[in-house]
Formats: sequence, C-alpha cells, structure tokens
Amino acid sequence: MMDEFVAGWLALPTWVQYFLAYIFLIFIMMLAQPMWRQRRVSERFAALAQALGATVTPGADKSIASFEIEREGRRFTLRRELRDAPRSNSTYRGPRGDLLFCETPLAGDNWKRHGVDIAEEAALPLMSMRPFKTGDAAFDNRFTAWQDGVPVRSGWLDSAPRGAVTAFFDTTPLSGALWVREGLLQYVGDAPKGMAPAALEDVLRAQCAVALAFERSAAHEGAF
Repeated sequence: MMDEFVAGWLALPTWVQYFLAYIFLIFIMMLAQPMWRQRRVSERFAALAQALGATVTPGADKSIASFEIEREGRRFTLRRELRDAPRSNSTYRGPRGDLLFCETPLAGDNWKRHGVDIAEEAALPLMSMRPFKTGDAAFDNRFTAWQDGVPVRSGWLDSAPRGAVTAFFDTTPLSGALWVREGLLQYVGDAPKGMAPAALEDVLRAQCAVALAFERSAAHEGAF
C-alpha cells in the first residue's frame, strides 16, 4: 500500500505536491500551536515565581498553576489559567485567554456575601451582576462597577476606595478587572506575554492599598 501511495504521489504534478505538502504543514502547526503556547506560558510563569522567590504548584491540568507569596503582611495566591470560549450554558463573562490571577483575602466575614466587579472599558461581568454608579463623574466615566449577591451598603465605594482603585489601574500594565469573590480581592489580567517581576511587585502593592481601602470602608458602622 505504501508503494502505491508513493507511486501515486510521484505521479502528481509538482505544483500539486507542493500545495498538498503546504496544507499538511499548516495542519500540523495548528495542532501543535496550543501545546507550544502553553509551554511558553508555563515557562514565563515559572520564571516569574522564581524571581519572586516562590515555587510553582501544578494545577489539575497543564493550563493551570499557582504559587503563593506574602507582600506587606498580606498573603497572595498568583495563578495562571487558560480560559477559552464559553460553553453555551456558562454564566462566566469575564476575560478570556491566558490569564493571570492575583488574589488576597479581605478581612471580615461580610465580604464573603458580596460580589463586586470593577473594570475599565465596560468589560463584561457575571450575568447576574447589577451595575451601579458612585456619583463621582470622573470615576464613573472611566470605570464600570457591578455588584452580585447581597448588595454592599450605599456609598461604600467612597473617595478612599475610588482613589485606590484608580491608582491600581494606573499601575497595572495589563488589561483586566478587579473582583471580589467569596471574600477574596482578585485581579484578573490578560497576560499573553506575561508580566515582569518589578511590574508585578508594583501591582501587588497597589492591590494591597485597594484591599485596605475596601476593609476600612467595610469597618464603618452599618457598612453592610
């Protein structure tokens, strides 16, 4: 059978041979591209962890991994994750692609009852979230904010948290969103080419300021 295939191949016009070989090469590259991409992402993430003095813990599959560090007295979990196109029944409407998650716990059990999403350029939140305005025209024109679960008290996103959020987005080189999910303050950024260690250190310091501002706002009497 192989002899027949070779004979048939040699009988084809040269341009057809080249064309079929080209199509076959494209097919192989399409199959291999996701593997190459994940390998590059994995290597960049491991290098980032090493630069920050941490060790990567593999996830359930090759598209997920994480490491933990502490900055300014706060514990952070940093995670890489690939989120592709949603399934038809998925309620997730956040960023997609090679993502970098930076998350730290917020003090106080009340935050576990609330969901918050703040993003620039009207990025999509979870489908169940409700948009709200802060009354600060400059902030509301730049950012879109949503709430989920039990609403946080009216006016909780006052000048101090707004300033911290604005400074945070001024700091990060990635496009993304700030979330509050199950008591965690999360930053999820689109990171196809990774992030430099020095830039990440700046982002984590800014995120610490956001967490502190959120906690102080929640500490006010009757905040929730």
